[in-house]
Amino acid sequence: MAKIIVTFNGLVQQELSISKSRLTVGRRPSNDIVIDHLTVSGQHAAIDTSSSGSFVLDLGSTNGTMVNGQPIKKHLLQHDDVIDIGKYKLRFQVEKDAPVKNPVTNVPNAPSPSSPVSQGARVKVLSGANAGKELILSKPVTTIGSPTVQVVAITRQAQDYFIAHVDGATKPKLNDQLMEAKPKQLTDGDVIELNGAKLEFIFR
Repeated sequence: MAKIIVTFNGLVQQELSISKSRLTVGRRPSNDIVIDHLTVSGQHAAIDTSSSGSFVLDLGSTNGTMVNGQPIKKHLLQHDDVIDIGKYKLRFQVEKDAPVKNPVTNVPNAPSPSSPVSQGARVKVLSGANAGKELILSKPVTTIGSPTVQVVAITRQAQDYFIAHVDGATKPKLNDQLMEAKPKQLTDGDVIELNGAKLEFIFR
């Protein structure tokens, strides 16, 4: 499960587990996270959570929303991302055993090409700086890509795996065909083109 830790001047103000599909942040008392400060709009931002991950969205606020110091309209949250709303900071944390997001440009804990790989579904990087690395699909949902550029989500349902385009203006490709938001079932040997790199889905 993921959670939000709200701080002001380095002091923790509140901590909230993300237990529903949308959390709203703003100055009005009706928000899930109430920040009573003049720099914060009545309904400032929202955190939407689904099987594709957690996204923070700016709701047309006066002073804008930032993530890790960069202004955003919509952003796929990664562990330890810091959302700036007014003078407050909201840290997004994924607790142990929750789905981990792995950008293809920086795949943490991925085995080297010489490392033994256990049986099961995985994605192998065929080109780019990480060519040869493999990402084991051990979580119910794994997102791959660069937020706001191109992001896909691979979801495990029983013994099957499905892929969908979840973020970014440019659509990635699956077997040379542009992907849609609607999930498509993956089969062994499928090739995903994402952020200029090619990845192979392996399931055997």
